[in-house]
Amino acid sequence: MTVSVVMAIAALTGWGALPRISYAQDQGWSRPVPISPQGQFGWFPDVAVDVTGQIHVVWASGNTRYDTVMYTTSRDGQAWSAINDIAAFPQVAGSEASRPGIYIDRHDLIHMTFRSTTVYYSRAPTASAFSAGAWGRPQPVSGAQVAYFSRVARDGQGILHLIFSENVSSTSCPICYHIFYRRSEDDGLNWTPPVDISRLATGSAKMQLVVDGQDNLHVVWEAGRGGSYGQLEDPTRVMYIASYDRGITWTSPGEMNTPDVRAKAVAIGLGREDQLVVAWLSLPEDRVYYQTSTSQGHSWSAPQPIPGVWGGWSLYPARLDDYAMATDSAGDVHLICVCRTAENQSSLSVLHLRWDGAGWSVPEAIMTLEGDVPEWPRISVGRGNELHVVWYVRDQKHIWGESPDGSAPEFQIWYARGVTSAPMVEATAMPLPTSTSEPQVAAQTTPTAPVEPTSVPDLTSISAPSYSESDGVILLLQSLIPAALLIGIIMIGTRLWRR
Repeated sequence: MTVSVVMAIAALTGWGALPRISYAQDQGWSRPVPISPQGQFGWFPDVAVDVTGQIHVVWASGNTRYDTVMYTTSRDGQAWSAINDIAAFPQVAGSEASRPGIYIDRHDLIHMTFRSTTVYYSRAPTASAFSAGAWGRPQPVSGAQVAYFSRVARDGQGILHLIFSENVSSTSCPICYHIFYRRSEDDGLNWTPPVDISRLATGSAKMQLVVDGQDNLHVVWEAGRGGSYGQLEDPTRVMYIASYDRGITWTSPGEMNTPDVRAKAVAIGLGREDQLVVAWLSLPEDRVYYQTSTSQGHSWSAPQPIPGVWGGWSLYPARLDDYAMATDSAGDVHLICVCRTAENQSSLSVLHLRWDGAGWSVPEAIMTLEGDVPEWPRISVGRGNELHVVWYVRDQKHIWGESPDGSAPEFQIWYARGVTSAPMVEATAMPLPTSTSEPQVAAQTTPTAPVEPTSVPDLTSISAPSYSESDGVILLLQSLIPAALLIGIIMIGTRLWRR
């Protein structure tokens, strides 16, 4: 569907009028708040909560000089720390979305992957993650071609598992991003060689990874031609793959949706007794379907629509959007999506639903927008029963791309907190990591141009800056103070002399 057609539909349905916003009436959810400054471009956030209950949020940002990973943290979801850029890439030939993803392990190390045109890995203690200097030197973990999505998780044996998408060019498909896998047994210091686990003749995007109680790995993704800048050509489908030996070998990819439909935006969660549940958008019906497995992914239930939930594709064909899941202490799986609760609904909502192992709860809208568009929701569970949800909002003026007046997009990061009936887990003091190796100082990196590169940047010889971009501004102002004083003295002397 072309942009012009979508805009025509929007005009006829009334969607696209002046932005309007409403919030959930359920007392279990806080009022959503923006956590990135207005006017500062922000998108593709991620969220994680440590064992003390501290909330950590990262997102992609940028200006005319740098593509950055921004970070903020909060104890209660109301008061947030000052925003800091913890990674920055100089823009060489256009802007790149840094696409950060974070994972916090039981030792309260925060593991992060992010990108320029290469995917990098870094880590930091959660207690000092606000400081760019606390993060390990960014380590390139993708190959020689352009890479995009990435996720990392840790199993019960302490092994880190990493997946990322990277272009594998062929005559039949010049731009087709495959999914690669690597693992680390020493807290991310060294990684096994990358292995192509998608093994499809088409591309991939939006991979998600969960590790079950038996340390089996389960990966889902959206498949189709392409994958550059996170987008795939139609028709797309959703795929599943598993490893039952901690990433040594992998099953053949299997298609979740039925062949007669297109599918997008797949999410995977882990419920009671390692029950797997996936949800995805079915097109052209524009309904959200789900499937479950009680056999560790060896077999799946037939696809069924989630009651009372419609997708948002009919209003806004969001090729970059995705769904997200997380599990509370009771084993209930919580799904977050940008969806609708009625087929004729002319607005888009950030919806929350709960899967209890047998059925879905009534969907509740955390935020509903008309005009502006929410996108890319992410969820993390803290202290057993606290749901922390982030997403970004495209301002109405720039939903369809650049505005005719040439103004910059005003995409903003939002946050909301919910509480479930699951048992609360008392916050604990941070345990010491098992590894004795100390993270290296974070380095400023120089990426290759945003075309298919022929080599991975070598970061080992790049010295680390001791201050951020904001610190540089302060230093500049400080350096101008003596000159300003001198000029002031001269002006005063001149006036006195003239008198």
